[in-house]
Amino acid sequence: MSRPTRPLSLRHLPPPREHAAELLPYLLNRATSRVNQLWRTALRPRGLTAARWQVLSVLTEFDGSRIGAIATMIGLEQPAVSRVIDQLERDGLVQRRPAEDDSRVVEVWITSVGRRVHEELLPEATDYVQDLVAGFTPAEIAVMTELLGRVLDNVEIAGEHIANRLEIGS
Repeated sequence: MSRPTRPLSLRHLPPPREHAAELLPYLLNRATSRVNQLWRTALRPRGLTAARWQVLSVLTEFDGSRIGAIATMIGLEQPAVSRVIDQLERDGLVQRRPAEDDSRVVEVWITSVGRRVHEELLPEATDYVQDLVAGFTPAEIAVMTELLGRVLDNVEIAGEHIANRLEIGS
């Protein structure tokens, strides 16, 4: 009886040079999906989702952020982030307050309970990130971080180009 074989991973195949760039969106999506899937498994018993964790993480660094800024930082649409904040507020992990400079604008602040939840999970998150970068040197991690940052910059520029083409075509 033959043993079942594991599906072949793209990392074991050298990409054809002329098509390597075409694989990038697929690989980025695949990596992100798998990273989030595994992290959700750790978060679910604690009543959190990846998006809820991301909002708490942003607020531990940028407390008092506006919803639009949070949405940009975590890469979700503003209505989705607003719903996540509704859930976090319902659970006492964040609170909304009017901005001091403009009472029409709402800022989001992490509560002491939210900060405690984040602090309790942070060592596990740190271990998880260390697992993700296992086998990479610090220099490789720095290069990867720089390159992914540049990809994000290019995505923003591409989005502007698409929006401009849509305006011209309408």
